[in-house]
Amino acid sequence: MVRDGQTTDPAIYCMQRQPAILRPSSDADNIRPLLGGPMRFARSLFLSAFIALASANASRAGCEAEGFVNSAGNAFLSAARRGTAQAFASAASRYADLRGIALFALGPHRKSLPRSLEAEYVALARTYMGGFMAKHAERFSGTGFKVVGCSGNTLNARTESGSRLMFRVTKSSGGYRVQDVNVSSIWLAGQMRSAFVGVINRNNGDINALMKYLRK
Repeated sequence: MVRDGQTTDPAIYCMQRQPAILRPSSDADNIRPLLGGPMRFARSLFLSAFIALASANASRAGCEAEGFVNSAGNAFLSAARRGTAQAFASAASRYADLRGIALFALGPHRKSLPRSLEAEYVALARTYMGGFMAKHAERFSGTGFKVVGCSGNTLNARTESGSRLMFRVTKSSGGYRVQDVNVSSIWLAGQMRSAFVGVINRNNGDINALMKYLRK
């Protein structure tokens, strides 16, 4: 029988009034909240260490050309101490991608260079490069050349005197070669391109005008 929404049956009434039975907590239930903080901290610490290690390994992998650039940089610094175009041209021959730099310097006129003139042109570009670097030898002055960082194929270096240089490198089956050098914010290949293209453009696109200019 139900009265005012409550049963009058004594047995059912007692069951309705029986207080809820609480399940006793286990030791694991008591410990879990205490361990949550330290365990999360340990996982975060492990993840941070893993990321740092991965970043360090990636940085080392990106600077695989460090030894090569150290050798090239010291060769250019040695040439600067001699101060001659021949010394710089010799260093460039050992470490630079002369053909690649020379062809890049032609800009949009690259296809105008006959095969028959390519070898002579590359040799003349090498001489020009040596002369230009000798003219600005003070920018390569210093000792204690050291690579201090890298990003992709570009490596940053400095000397003990504070001079900063940047080397852009390429890798082939024969090893690394210097694609370009930046000293005092001037990229060598870029400067050559500006000069060579300027000569050709002033002579109505005549590649022979550049050859004549370089032969002087």
